[in-house]
Amino acid sequence: MSKKVLITGASGMVGHYLVEKCIDREYQVRATDLRYNEVFDKYSADTFEFVNADLRNFNECKEVVKNVDVVFNVAGVKGSPRRAIERPNEFFTPLLQFNTNMMEASRLEEVEWYVYTSSNGVYAPAERMREDDVWKSFPSENDRFAGWAKRMGELQADCYRVHYGQENISIVRPANIFGKGDNFGEGSMVIPSIIKRICDGENPLVCWGDGTPIRDFIHASDVADGLLMVYDKKITEPINIGSGKGFTIKQLVETVVDVYGEDIPVEWDITKPNGDPVRLMDTTKSNGYGFYPKVSLRDGISEVMEFYSNEK
Repeated sequence: MSKKVLITGASGMVGHYLVEKCIDREYQVRATDLRYNEVFDKYSADTFEFVNADLRNFNECKEVVKNVDVVFNVAGVKGSPRRAIERPNEFFTPLLQFNTNMMEASRLEEVEWYVYTSSNGVYAPAERMREDDVWKSFPSENDRFAGWAKRMGELQADCYRVHYGQENISIVRPANIFGKGDNFGEGSMVIPSIIKRICDGENPLVCWGDGTPIRDFIHASDVADGLLMVYDKKITEPINIGSGKGFTIKQLVETVVDVYGEDIPVEWDITKPNGDPVRLMDTTKSNGYGFYPKVSLRDGISEVMEFYSNEK
């Protein structure tokens, strides 16, 4: 029989790719979010169901998990480091509610398998962020509130293992995610922010800091593949999903400008903060399970730029 899967945050970047991949597997998909994504129009009602649900409400979570075999909890709050510092409760409280409500509702409904999407924000700044090092340190001050909220979701999974003997929860920690359908509004992340400002005609392009911080970027489609991998292989240890390759912000900006195809001058405002010097995922474990990203940074940027140009 076809698996019945629930995908939360389904209208988001990772969510809509995951829906497509699950439909391709001939799963029965129930998708939930606060908003409907028009890309879902192509799916048949025989295999796809969309439910508008607010995961901050426990009763709605209990309803949406009924008769489901597998839950992919991809719901989250996406925003820039600046937004996380200045308006932290836009991250902290909703994330705690999403995580706690969905995992508990899934336990009560005896869901077969649960995949929890954590974050690289659970890590302290490090040359390489290794899975086993998380609880030896604290999240970065630049990602303190969202990082701790995601950690609590991971701790809840461990709590269920100790209390109930549950060994049916996978934990995925993605690197910096980008892709079609990203947030290009206020408080957006670095890739959509740069693409928007270039496409909207900002000249010169003014970027914060000196361009030296190193980041690990991964396309949303690859994250969806990673989520399916941990389910397929029933992996219960936390797994990093990233490229394992570091790009400086300067290299990132140069790539976006090159893809755009015009010689746009770039100025660096060194009076503004850089953020953590290095946030780079160690991908030894995910590689050991056979996971390698398919979408390059340049190809992904090209796709996102085309998406934004068509949507604006």
